[in-house]
Amino acid sequence: MNAEENKVIVKRYIEMWNTGNVALADEVLAPDWVDYAHPEVTGLESMRQVVSKIRAAFPDFRITIESILGDGDLVALRGIVQRESISRVMWFVRIAEGKMVELWTGHEGSN
Repeated sequence: MNAEENKVIVKRYIEMWNTGNVALADEVLAPDWVDYAHPEVTGLESMRQVVSKIRAAFPDFRITIESILGDGDLVALRGIVQRESISRVMWFVRIAEGKMVELWTGHEGSN
């Protein structure tokens, strides 16, 4: 897959969070994907549960993409996460065979 296709996959991941459509987990995440910021979330079913819990606790939860860059199998995304507060976050994602396999998170702080 090229960088543009990989960015679409990451955008679909963000869509899953913004809409609560947990079926998107099967589309965008590899079965053995790893979120290094949340190692307690393992597997697709665990991810679906987390998304559902966050959406239930914070119905206005929203991630806004500020910028997204792709280079080979890596995608970098800078975004704003809004729930009770607003924070800026950087995500670095590795894609393999059309699925997200690794995710690293860096927080920029809150407003």
